[in-house]
Amino acid sequence: MQVLNGKEREVVEMLRGYGLNGYEAKAYFALLAVGESKVGQLARKSSVPQSKIYEILESLNDKGFVELVEDERPVVYKAINLKDTTEKAIAAKNKDIKQLQKNVEKLNRVLEAVAPIHRQHETYRLFAPRYRTWKKDEAVAQDYEPTLSTSVISGHTQKNAVKQ
Repeated sequence: MQVLNGKEREVVEMLRGYGLNGYEAKAYFALLAVGESKVGQLARKSSVPQSKIYEILESLNDKGFVELVEDERPVVYKAINLKDTTEKAIAAKNKDIKQLQKNVEKLNRVLEAVAPIHRQHETYRLFAPRYRTWKKDEAVAQDYEPTLSTSVISGHTQKNAVKQ
């Protein structure tokens, strides 16, 4: 794919920001430029290997960036409007950001509840490893699970929150 002024990498990187990989970005941009195209022609115009183009177009279709115009040979695809696809991608990223912000708040609450208990009981692991102890030639499995009660996770600490 050759873009005016040699900005191929810049175009691909911008489109990657919307959740596309390199080949998807090239194919989508080529379709935006030409409108609709047969798959073979699109592979040549976008510099996507012929062996990958169908897989790339199916992925773009699943992500909502292109649509199938003709499903009989020769297969034809067209690009979905750039404004529509980017707005959808931005909305999805914003949703992800909001979820990350919620997770930070939850993680901080859990950490505030766990840290004092962890220090008080001098536990060395917060997750549940399995240990074996040996008694007179016989292996006995023991679970060492410093687990938290529901009230600890919700922000209220209890003395017996860690099993010993």
